[in-house]
Amino acid sequence: MEKVNEAWHELSPQEMPKLQRALLSEAGFVQAGDDFIFREDLLDGAFELSVKVGPEGKISTLLMDKEAEAPYVLHLVENAAGAFVGQVRAAYEGVLARLGRKCGEHGSFHGRYVEEVLRYAREKYGDEIEYPWDDPDAAVVRCRTTRKWYILLMKILPVKIGLGGKNPIRVMNLHSTAEQVAALVDNERYFSGWHMNRKYWYTV
Repeated sequence: MEKVNEAWHELSPQEMPKLQRALLSEAGFVQAGDDFIFREDLLDGAFELSVKVGPEGKISTLLMDKEAEAPYVLHLVENAAGAFVGQVRAAYEGVLARLGRKCGEHGSFHGRYVEEVLRYAREKYGDEIEYPWDDPDAAVVRCRTTRKWYILLMKILPVKIGLGGKNPIRVMNLHSTAEQVAALVDNERYFSGWHMNRKYWYTV
């Protein structure tokens, strides 16, 4: 039991959005003391994924290999390769994305910078995040009057913006003036707008 307790992986704000406790029960979480627990079998029952939300909002996951009766952690190792590890990682991330979309403050998108931008859009303009496609990894914020996008959130491969790494990353495209874009883009933190008009868009 001690080894199992040690195997819980606490998620960072970059891995999972803040979940709204009022929505957890509807998403399938069950209250256990001060915690809420969600459980789901993965890969035809070969694994059981548990997601725990603590009283202060901290989120942890535990993936159990049912046959081995032991925690499985290779999906958390960034450079762990192989078709099987990839399948496990995809199934694991798929569940987290679904829970984030159902219960997350801003859907499946998260991180301090994303939350600050979306909060600003809501408080200043009254605009909310929307999912115009059947894809939890693609969303927009648009002007209520013109219906034009000014924020685009999506998941892409790092190479698309000149970064290293093999795993897809979530990015945010922001619309601005040509002068602001030219001043911001440094190809380190701010990049030319991927898949958009690079004169008026930049990627974070």
